[in-house]
Amino acid sequence: MRLARPLAVTMLVAAALAVPQPAQAAVFKHPGVLVSRAQLDFVRANLGNEPWKSAWEALQRNSLAQLSYTAKPRAVVECGPVSNPDYGCSDERKDAMAAYAHALQWYLTKDSRYAVKAIQIMDAWSAVITKHTGDNAPLQTGWAGANFSRAAELIKHTYTGWTQAGRFAGKLRTVYLPTLIAGRPNNNGNWELIMTDAAIGIAVHLDDRASFDRAITTWRGRLPAYIYLKTDGSLPKAPPGSTYNTKEEIIKYWKGQTTFVDGLTQETCRDFWHTGWGIAAISHVAETARLQGVDLYATAKHRLRRAMDFHAKLELGGTVPSWLCGGKVSKGLGDHFEVGYNALHHRLGYDDMPYAKQWVEQNRPAGVSHFLGWETLTHAKNPHYAGMGASATPDFNDDGVGDLFSAATGTLTVWNGKGGNQFGPATAIDSGWTAFSRPIAGDFNGDGISDLAAVKKDSHTLHVWNGQGTNDFTSAIELGPGWNPYEDTLMSLGDVNKDGKTDIGAVHSETGTLTVWNGKGGNQFGPGDAIGPGWAAFSRPIAGDFNGDGIGDLAAVKKDSHALHIWNGQGGGANNFARAIELGPGWNPYEDTLMSLGDVNKDGKTDIGAVHSETGTLTVWNGKGGNQFGPAAAISSGWTPYF
Repeated sequence: MRLARPLAVTMLVAAALAVPQPAQAAVFKHPGVLVSRAQLDFVRANLGNEPWKSAWEALQRNSLAQLSYTAKPRAVVECGPVSNPDYGCSDERKDAMAAYAHALQWYLTKDSRYAVKAIQIMDAWSAVITKHTGDNAPLQTGWAGANFSRAAELIKHTYTGWTQAGRFAGKLRTVYLPTLIAGRPNNNGNWELIMTDAAIGIAVHLDDRASFDRAITTWRGRLPAYIYLKTDGSLPKAPPGSTYNTKEEIIKYWKGQTTFVDGLTQETCRDFWHTGWGIAAISHVAETARLQGVDLYATAKHRLRRAMDFHAKLELGGTVPSWLCGGKVSKGLGDHFEVGYNALHHRLGYDDMPYAKQWVEQNRPAGVSHFLGWETLTHAKNPHYAGMGASATPDFNDDGVGDLFSAATGTLTVWNGKGGNQFGPATAIDSGWTAFSRPIAGDFNGDGISDLAAVKKDSHTLHVWNGQGTNDFTSAIELGPGWNPYEDTLMSLGDVNKDGKTDIGAVHSETGTLTVWNGKGGNQFGPGDAIGPGWAAFSRPIAGDFNGDGIGDLAAVKKDSHALHIWNGQGGGANNFARAIELGPGWNPYEDTLMSLGDVNKDGKTDIGAVHSETGTLTVWNGKGGNQFGPAAAISSGWTPYF
């Protein structure tokens, strides 16, 4: 079952469906390696609540997090196979994790002693490290580089007084990055994925756009070569640049596995521990990229959620089929799913991972392993970025500064932006919301102040609160029962009827009716206008000015016929729509493939794009006005309908 996406984004960015382009992170956001300032602000506000409370206590008790910790740097770190011999390998990994632990404690407590300790550790290494040698050197560089980049990023951009920051950055550039960015296409996949995790973190810290783009490219190529989906064909993809280019070689690389199912990984038949590492590294790269405005989860979400649930089910005691790894698997999945699970479940709203959910929750708080540390603390139920709300910059108190809101804890909460990345105390609006009841923001009454809307978990009633300024809201009004709090059906349509007020649309979860309410002002809405029945509760409608008349139009894919329908908004203050036109069958109502492209051909009219669910063809229709569209232009084929 597919659930909610953040509703500020009413369509996928076209680039997510087109040929992969270089990442568009022209200006890097700092701190922005795995964790961000706003993300950690959320954690700080919840340190007294579970699951963050136990995770925070576990961090503080850990030997790596003590102020008495002493680094053990060396000039040459030599790591043989499986780190044997171990000349500085364990020390470097521990020191990198300790630096990150103290950086987190600094930010969450604002006790400068922790920042000073993190700096001491990093300065000790930057004073002497010159190279990594041995068979395990590339992986060692990834393990240590991942945590060093996170620690350096957090300290540099939240603490003043690190005089040797430039020297440390120089060592990241010369000692770590060249090895990492070169990749390791012929090794087990977790190697290159962990190396890419470190590479993208270092690239962000160094403001190195070329290395950032190269890390993204490596990740895109390695992802389908690590997690299989049946849409890949009869065999998994080969890692780009590898020597595995025949059927026999690929099967051997996948440990002799000949039956391939959704979620199987290249290392499943090796062991689950390394598989967990690979999945974690995929999630880490997507997390850092997302903080920089590049959405890799749109590419990875189906592979990740299938892989997580597939392995968690077996780890929890599920029967191993005879066709899988000869009927026997090596368990030991580890607590490696927290980052990916949070992104898929709490941000994107997928609720079809019951075994992954059970595995993540029973293993909290997540501990420490090589390049993973304290991820329950930093990422459990964390709504930052993808899930903080529907509007990128809602301003509930009319002070010109963007505010944050979330229902991640079950309580609909608003933080008032104060500027300088500071936020006022959390204001609890109401409780009883699911962690993925996706609130939306918009100026529903046309007074220039953002308002809130959400669907109640138990009653399934749509509630709307009118923003009054200073984070105050009027009492909620209800727009009837029957709305699904678990799906991304609730959406801010913009001004469909051109009266200066934001309108709301949703697909009713019981009747399947697409409905639009016209914002009337004063937190009031006109009667719901039923556009028509037969829509899936998670058919993702989109809004846009498709005919160039300045009035919002609607488009959606029919549940049964899979036909794309478009209604032309007529304005006049009454949510009027022209009779729907259909653009043929074969479109997927269950995935977020339908998108408003904006004005691709610069004729003043919005165009539409989608991936055909049967042919896999990326298609664009040129808006002609009057709710008409030019002939479909096939861009290219071979795309999955949910890629």
